[in-house]
Amino acid sequence: MNGNNPHVNMNAMRKFFDKSIIAVAILLVSCESIDESFYSTDHHVVTIDRSQVTSLNCVYLYNTEKKESGWNNSSATANALRVLKDQAHVAGGNAIVIRDIYSSKEYRDGYRLDAAGIYIDVYKCPFDTLNG
Repeated sequence: MNGNNPHVNMNAMRKFFDKSIIAVAILLVSCESIDESFYSTDHHVVTIDRSQVTSLNCVYLYNTEKKESGWNNSSATANALRVLKDQAHVAGGNAIVIRDIYSSKEYRDGYRLDAAGIYIDVYKCPFDTLNG
């Protein structure tokens, strides 16, 4: 009987331990560390509405759109918005107006991801009024 043989039980335990180590290693490697500052709301470019564009006499620079994926719709939207704000900042803009947002699904490497697309207008505004 195998149940009475301590050598067989040790081999079974060793195999189980080896498989457990591999499973933990795969889990740790596949987990993504999320830096909360990555999704911070602090940015040089702010989101405003059309009435603020008019009241602040903002200058229109350009329009653009970006589609990004994420773990869920919120993270996908945050990813797209961050990229668009970074682009606006590089181009000299300091404000954006969101024209439209849509969500969709993407398939990448056999995985289904949430995706979000955002259409924006980029402006240069005199922010002495807003930032006090």
